[in-house]
Amino acid sequence: MRKILLALLLFLILVPVALASGAVGSIDVPHVVLSIAIMLLAAKIGGEIAERKFKQPGVLGELLAGVVISPFALGPYLGFNVIPGEIMPISPEIDLIGQIGVVILLFLAGIETDVKQFMKFGKVAGLVATGGVIVPFVLGYFAIKMFYTPPAGEPIEYVALFTGAVLTATSVGITARVLKDIDRMNSEEGTTILGAAVIDDILGIIVLAMVIGVIGAASIGAEGGATNVNIIDGAWNSVVAKSTTTDIIWIIIKAAVFWAVILFVGIKYSDKISTLLSKFETKGALMVIALVIGFVVSYLAAYIGLALIIGAYAAGLALSASTHREHLIEEITPIFNFIVPIFFVAMGMLVNVKEAITIAGLGVLILVLAIVGKAFGCGVVSYFSGFNYNGALRVGVGMIPRGEVGLIVAYIGLSNEIIQQPLYVIAVVMSIVTTLITPPLLKAAFAKGPLKGWKEKA
Repeated sequence: MRKILLALLLFLILVPVALASGAVGSIDVPHVVLSIAIMLLAAKIGGEIAERKFKQPGVLGELLAGVVISPFALGPYLGFNVIPGEIMPISPEIDLIGQIGVVILLFLAGIETDVKQFMKFGKVAGLVATGGVIVPFVLGYFAIKMFYTPPAGEPIEYVALFTGAVLTATSVGITARVLKDIDRMNSEEGTTILGAAVIDDILGIIVLAMVIGVIGAASIGAEGGATNVNIIDGAWNSVVAKSTTTDIIWIIIKAAVFWAVILFVGIKYSDKISTLLSKFETKGALMVIALVIGFVVSYLAAYIGLALIIGAYAAGLALSASTHREHLIEEITPIFNFIVPIFFVAMGMLVNVKEAITIAGLGVLILVLAIVGKAFGCGVVSYFSGFNYNGALRVGVGMIPRGEVGLIVAYIGLSNEIIQQPLYVIAVVMSIVTTLITPPLLKAAFAKGPLKGWKEKA
């Protein structure tokens, strides 16, 4: 078992590194190994401090650990230096390992989701999730359009779309932990919050696919010479504006069909998938085959123009209907614990706090809109869906914390040079602050008012 795990980990690390560097001989393998060791140690120390000392999710400690060892802080003393002329201040090898970590993160999250319960979940959770996506997205989009002056070469339309997408996600894990601590997991509010948070992340991933698709279509239009106005400089001309609606519809259709096919296969043929997986009796083979399925589906998503993480999450959801679900979670978790922290430390290492000072006012505005957008968008919808005032307040507050999907969207925007350092820092700080403030606010919301938040019918 250990041999198979080690072989898989080496494959996950060395193959992408080789591809990133063009040839194995050009890789400074000792330096890559040392870098991974430093990042893992920093991640575990940061996570330990966050969880044990401050009772916060370990991911916050991993992010902050990355900030501390970044090329903009202590990094140069540890071998992490800014790469001249590159927007990503970390080596392509580490960046690529981190991206594989994202795929595994979303894949395991999909497996841990009860897909049958998810498919049958109430209308209220879906409505709350929709409100929690639309309102923050609109607020983030127009905040950038009205109050942000982009540097030369940074298209404001793209920045506005990505900022809106960053604000849409909700962290399921953080809210679930608080609800469990106060024994309200199975309350009407708790059930609605958790269901809406899961749907929220899926909608957020679809929004990301739409944003990437629209930007890609617009860029192709500009490069193809279809217009006289350079879209890369931030201007939407008539040709692309007319095609944008068609592009969005096409992206939605692709995402919907892709999800429908993957979920249909996973639910309809769950017994056959379980039987197929059962044929592999070698130790560790079940986990490896599951990861192969996750990687292949991720590739198919990217091949049709969607994001890798959409395929990873969909593949995980499909396998969650398998009878091997618990076994897969148990076997993939060690790989998750190894590679995913590298991604969060790497995201922290991209943060140059000094760059954000120049737009600190906009950062405060984005933070306020992130909090108000979720609380208002989800709270109002839940109130008109059957909750009383206190119940709606609890649902709105429970949806405030941003999770991994929001950070991933910001990461994709930075790595593709759509947003620059200041806005990326704002996104990371927003995720950290909303995560920190939610536990005390949610506990206070449940302590106030009547115990039952659902409107009693006459």
